[in-house]
This record gives sequence, structure tokens and C-alpha cells, in this order.
Amino acid sequence: MMLMIITSVVFARRMDNPMASTGVAVMKNGSIFKLYYKGSQQSDVKISILNDGDRVVFSEVIRKVEGFVRPYNFSNLPQGNYTIAISDKTGEYTEKVNYTIGKVEKLANLVRVTGTNDKFLLTIPNKHADNITVKIFDETNNVIYDQTERIVNDFAKIYNLERFSGKFIFEITDSKGITKSISK
Repeated sequence: MMLMIITSVVFARRMDNPMASTGVAVMKNGSIFKLYYKGSQQSDVKISILNDGDRVVFSEVIRKVEGFVRPYNFSNLPQGNYTIAISDKTGEYTEKVNYTIGKVEKLANLVRVTGTNDKFLLTIPNKHADNITVKIFDETNNVIYDQTERIVNDFAKIYNLERFSGKFIFEITDSKGITKSISK
């Protein structure tokens, strides 16, 4: 279903401008906005996030890519309207997004395992059976872990991230689509 939505958004964008061969889509899931980008050829892509006052709150350049999916966490930003600006060698594209803080019904807690630097304990209190998806992003927003877990009662799992360094974002999504992001 999601692939159909993305494909139709990308296809519709291409129909608006037949000369443009770049597709861009943004999907919101909790405080995470995922940018889907597909270019016609490998190039450097600049992404900027601007607030209501057209002030840049985040900017990065992704070098030599033809396509990517990139999550952007808005949880440290105030609620409001934002513009995600994307530019590559074929042109500039913008997507308007509205960030509002939604109610997170699922509680999740993440702690570093005592005496370690690279092991984290994720706990989720739960009274009913549910499926949750746990995604872990590194500090450059690359997905380093993506797994769906079936939970019946309370959930607890240790994640060993010794192969990675820096900060991490854990994104937990339940079967209703409610997402919580935790940074460590």
C-alpha cells in the first residue's frame, strides 16, 4: 500500500513536469518525516528544512546518490509548518509539512545497560497482544536495525550496538501506527 502511494506521488510529480526526472515524497509517522528521493542519475543532493520564517533549522548534503529514504526527527522542534527543500542537478523541489505533537499512547523506556557503552535495554509495558516495529537509526539517520516483534505482555530486549558508534535514535511503532522516538 505504501509503495503504491509513493509511486503515485512520484509519478504524479513527474506528470506535472515531464522534463523533471526526480521524484520526491514525504511521509509522516509520529515525529519522524521520511523523505523519499529518486533521481534519474547519481548526483549530490542538498536537503534543507526551513521553519515558518524561512529560517534553515537543518541542512545536509548527501553525496553521489541516485535515490534514498531518509528519516528526519522533528521531536526537538516546535510545532508548526515547515518546508523541506531538496535540490539536485536537475532542479529544486519543496514539500510543505505540518508538525504537531501527537499523543503517544505506548510508553517505552530505553536505558544503557550498566557497565557497558554499547548495549541498550528497551522496555515497553503492555497489557494486550500487539505487533511493534523497532527501528534504530545511527547519527547520520541510516537504519541499522529494523525488526517487527510480536509482544503479548510487557516487552524487554537488549540491543547490542558494539559495531556502531555515536548517538542512536530508537523508533518504536505499534500496530495502530503510533510512534515514539527515543534518542541515546
